[in-house]
Amino acid sequence: MNRLLIVDDEPYTVDGLYEMLSNIEDLELDLYSDYSAEDAMHRLSRSKMDIVLSDIRMPGMDGLELQRWIRNRWPRCKIIFLTGIGDISYLQQAVRAGGIDYILKTEGDEAIVHAIRIAIAALEEEAKNDQFMLRAKEQVRQELLLLRREWFASLTDFACNPLVFTETRFRELELSVSPVDRVLLVLGRVDRWPENTTTSGKTLLIYAIQNIAEEYLGQTRFQSIVLNDSQFVWLIQPGDSEEGPGLARTWEETLTFAAGTLDSIQSTTKALLRLPLSLVTTGEPSGWEETHLTYNRVKKNLILGFGTGTEMLILRCDAGESPEYTHSLSIRKLAELETALETGRKDEFNEKLDVVFSMLPSAFGLYAQTYYSVASLLLGHLTKVSNGMTGNEAIMAKLMNLGHHVQKDSALQVLKDAAAGLFSGRMTTLDERTNRIVNKLNQHVREHLDGDLSLDRLSELVHLNSSYLSTMYKQYTGFNLSDYISALRVEKAKEMLEDSSWKIHEISVNVGFGTAGYFTRFFKKFTGLTPQEYRNGHAKWTGNEPANK
Repeated sequence: MNRLLIVDDEPYTVDGLYEMLSNIEDLELDLYSDYSAEDAMHRLSRSKMDIVLSDIRMPGMDGLELQRWIRNRWPRCKIIFLTGIGDISYLQQAVRAGGIDYILKTEGDEAIVHAIRIAIAALEEEAKNDQFMLRAKEQVRQELLLLRREWFASLTDFACNPLVFTETRFRELELSVSPVDRVLLVLGRVDRWPENTTTSGKTLLIYAIQNIAEEYLGQTRFQSIVLNDSQFVWLIQPGDSEEGPGLARTWEETLTFAAGTLDSIQSTTKALLRLPLSLVTTGEPSGWEETHLTYNRVKKNLILGFGTGTEMLILRCDAGESPEYTHSLSIRKLAELETALETGRKDEFNEKLDVVFSMLPSAFGLYAQTYYSVASLLLGHLTKVSNGMTGNEAIMAKLMNLGHHVQKDSALQVLKDAAAGLFSGRMTTLDERTNRIVNKLNQHVREHLDGDLSLDRLSELVHLNSSYLSTMYKQYTGFNLSDYISALRVEKAKEMLEDSSWKIHEISVNVGFGTAGYFTRFFKKFTGLTPQEYRNGHAKWTGNEPANK
């Protein structure tokens, strides 16, 4: 419904027009009236009108002055002037100033209604144009997201064109980060989607994750880029210092802040969106020209993982081996296969592989091209997961010999068997990597019972987030890391208490307690005895006199 204001200094004219227009239902007008330009201006300062039907000559402020005021405040408002035959010069000024129409008072009601219909049609056309502009802006936004994704893909190419990290390119893509400074790269993945999540639902949720991250990392220069329906990249640089704009935070401050914040993002995503999230970062900034190396490192760690391979938070990646470069697959379905393979989703991989083969044309060339694309994908991942181990020669020979398979079904089965080996090998590799981490921790604990064995210190030792480390250790060993530390401290304390040459306060220091009182409470909690009671009991059992030391 359009809002129409009638303005005239003659009350009978205003009232007559109001009554006439209110009886024309198809116009769907919300009618208002004022008896002076000043009153109209007062009303218009409080609320918007779509159409103003005004006399052009009124005492005080006339219609033309009112029109100029309206143009400044409500530029889209349509104005129709009612005038006498002697006001042609005024009318010409009004038309030039943007008055939509004018009606001679002698023309009657039909001419007024006709002018109002023209004004309504113009408003509707503008509204359509507004919708077109909104849709165009959304299309530009979507195009920008795609261009950013393609831009990042070019960054990960080892033969990257230097033009991709120029200031001009960054401005074109409206990136929040700078090409001049180094960048911290974080690779993220949604480990598992709720059952029956649609494609549009995944898109909505993955952008919700980006919004959560942007909220938490607002103190930094932050740019998110969605890579596919499960993975995304965050690019982080120091933001302004709290001391004032233009004063940048140091990289040390930024890295500390980011490391602590990633855990909060992961927890909030789990709590609000019910999505398990894995995040991997190198833990140090790198130059834009090194992005292909950095990305390869974090991607490798995301694929290989630790523990169960889900809800990981890896805060530092070692450089590892030199990356191998492969040509990206151009077929969308094959790209989806790679995502399923990397995330350990065996059933999804097999289903998508069935779809790929069911859509193959009868032409042998396309069949062979598709087969070898999948085989090459599997071969590449087989090399990564096996970590250089031998014993896969038979699988490789079958994979790379399409002529060996007499039917398409048998070729498909070979691909599935190879993938099954990869999924199994991935779990084995996860166990091996986790085992190395656990063994490293256990050894460190055994050798440093008198030192700092806080979860924060141990997480720094293995470059994992403290809460993730605690969860991973419990999943792998079946007991809490803190319980393991306590058990070792109790056992060592017992050994030392059984040797009467050690004084209790010396034992306290040797098992990591600052005071004998704290040690006594700890020991009694786990054994039911104070250290002295345990020493006395052991002395009686062995036949030696207790030593009160």
